[in-house]
Amino acid sequence: MTKQKGGAGMNWLKVGAIVVGGIIVFFVLDTAVHMLLSLLGAILFVAVIAGGGYVAFKIVGARRRRQVRRRPEEDEAPRELEQRSTVVPPVSSPPATSQPAHYDVDDELARLKREMGR
Repeated sequence: MTKQKGGAGMNWLKVGAIVVGGIIVFFVLDTAVHMLLSLLGAILFVAVIAGGGYVAFKIVGARRRRQVRRRPEEDEAPRELEQRSTVVPPVSSPPATSQPAHYDVDDELARLKREMGR
């Protein structure tokens, strides 16, 4: 009977060791996963900040380039407008007629051809 009693106690010791080992493995894996996710989060954060800085730098650089291109135009002396002595007579246009809401396109084309002299 002593063998059975000692054997049962040894079995409980093995079960306890397995449970404690499982808990230790769980905490080790939890820590590893937590560190991996923290690292990925930090990399993502740095990438977003760097991307925003890059875009801001490109926008500021584009504004500088546009300002540099404008400067020579601003430095030029303002052009004086020519004064023409020839007076252009105003073009006489036929009086505007109101067209019905549904006019014939062929009639309109014929009218335009007559007015243009064709």
